[in-house]
Amino acid sequence: MVKIMVVDDEIEIADMIEDFLRLENIEVIKASSGEMALELLNDEVKLLVLDINMNGMSGIELCKRIRKVSFKPIIFLTCNNSQNDMLLGLGVGADDYITKPFNPVELVARIKANIRRTSDYNQGSIKDEIITFGDIAIYKKGYKVYKNNADVNLTSKEFNLLLFMIENAYIVLSRDQILNNVWGDAFYDENLVNTTIKRLRKKIEDNPDKPEYIKTIWGAGYVFEGTVR
Repeated sequence: MVKIMVVDDEIEIADMIEDFLRLENIEVIKASSGEMALELLNDEVKLLVLDINMNGMSGIELCKRIRKVSFKPIIFLTCNNSQNDMLLGLGVGADDYITKPFNPVELVARIKANIRRTSDYNQGSIKDEIITFGDIAIYKKGYKVYKNNADVNLTSKEFNLLLFMIENAYIVLSRDQILNNVWGDAFYDENLVNTTIKRLRKKIEDNPDKPEYIKTIWGAGYVFEGTVR
């Protein structure tokens, strides 16, 4: 049985999420604080759902600490639907976010989509082992990216996005195409693509403001340009 962790100091919300996930044969480990989450977190947990606004350690701080040791998918719960809140959450390493009050069916769909994509890559469903371009090397089965031999810390969504663009090099990809192939869910919007592209550029481009690899085609989308080996 797949295990995930829900971290929320509102016990009723954690219980409600657990009830819906139990129907999908997903086990939930509940934590009412960031400190408790760090104590309970282990390799069996495949994904975390974090409330941003918790007493004590916030979800943002908890995400930062988790990202130092793990790249498990993280979904934020937030009461704030502003662009700044979304950018802050994604900027510290979250893969997704959903605002309260939320549709439990939507949250379950996002959880399952993130687990499925992470599992697909970890099982080595892609044939070729390594892709290189410029000073970047991608170990597809190992889910790792290196720049100038230094480890690049990518979230699962950033990794999936980079790999999708590389496998479609020199093809202009619309935001809808990227959403459908990387997120695969109609619940998402184009802001996620723009934000994730911006974050990815900061990690792999020498000059994110003048990208060498991931370029914007105004009015159309994005294109990856680079000699892939």
